[in-house]
Amino acid sequence: MSNLDQHRIGLIHEGHFYEVLINKEPTIFKEDLYPQVARLPMDLNLPKEDEKKLVVVSYNSTGEGHQPFISKRSNQLPENGVGILLEQRIESSNCFSPSLVGGSVNLPQDTK
Repeated sequence: MSNLDQHRIGLIHEGHFYEVLINKEPTIFKEDLYPQVARLPMDLNLPKEDEKKLVVVSYNSTGEGHQPFISKRSNQLPENGVGILLEQRIESSNCFSPSLVGGSVNLPQDTK
């Protein structure tokens, strides 16, 4: 395939290009719960004020299991920046997290 048919999206930092992959499908983050917790795992709440920001999702250990949270966030991206990212989305591949992350109701109890 010719390079004329390919587009790459990325970030230039200190003179180097770092490719960014954007999945066509959204990712849902859920809690992982210990077996004794008698409820279904809840989704990570994505606040409106984080709309159009780059975020890092991490997990915290809680008394009920592991809970996803936004550990880092950028300033809001400009509208054209978000548009460029979304235009270059690619089909799911093994490079991406599964569309559902977490959600286990059988998490082994932390011993730490």
